[in-house]
Amino acid sequence: MPQPSSITAARPLIGRLSLCVKAARLIGLLLLGLVLLPLVPMIGNRSWKIVRWWHGRMLRVLGVTLELDGQPLAGPALIVANHSSWLDIVVLGHVFNTSFVSKAEIGGWPMVGSFARAAGTLFLARGAGKTGETSAQIRQVLDSGRSVLFFPEGTTTWDPQPRRFHARLFAAAIEGGYPVMPVALRYCDDTTPADMHHALVPWVDEAPIWPHFRDLFRVHDLRAQVRVCAAIDPRGYDRRSLAEASFHAISHRQMMAAAKARTPDRAA
Repeated sequence: MPQPSSITAARPLIGRLSLCVKAARLIGLLLLGLVLLPLVPMIGNRSWKIVRWWHGRMLRVLGVTLELDGQPLAGPALIVANHSSWLDIVVLGHVFNTSFVSKAEIGGWPMVGSFARAAGTLFLARGAGKTGETSAQIRQVLDSGRSVLFFPEGTTTWDPQPRRFHARLFAAAIEGGYPVMPVALRYCDDTTPADMHHALVPWVDEAPIWPHFRDLFRVHDLRAQVRVCAAIDPRGYDRRSLAEASFHAISHRQMMAAAKARTPDRAA
């Protein structure tokens, strides 16, 4: 029978081997992505299936379990979500058939920018008068039958509770009559406080991405909770009121989920 000391000594080695296997799987998936990269635009309307599959494989490699609460709309919608990390793209890109709206700087990032363009990302132009161009691009994607997702906080935050939403891109839903679907997103494990994200998930304050990715890569049993709120009909709203309605939908959903998690199961 192995001695307790030998078992204890073996655990660090097993942990390192597990990380090496995980890293090899990640490298293999990235290389496969580079192979698929030129093929995605050629496939046309069905390319989202490849993108969704790749995002799902990435979640498996990272050890992230998806928990989906609610039913996404069948047709195109303007999807808005709270934002905490680059991981949001992987999670939501697997759940929804959607193009993302991203800041223009992402398009210049090595590898990441190429993946984003292949997936149909719309890059938000900087400068006065550019919002109309982005809104027109959003309308074009929605008219093609695909949803568009953006993060109206305009930044990443530590807290699952959203900050105030910027209203300008909500114009595309109003002008086209497309529903807005708020989505509340949270990351946790069994030890995470009910009203917080897992401490290693948020990527904020322009922190270097490599140390953040390295620490997150070591996490086991991470859960991504995706809570789909009731869709909002844009009729009767202006941009600001529609943004506020979406903000309150996500905020309320996060508060209700946290309160439920804190309440012991009476049937237990």
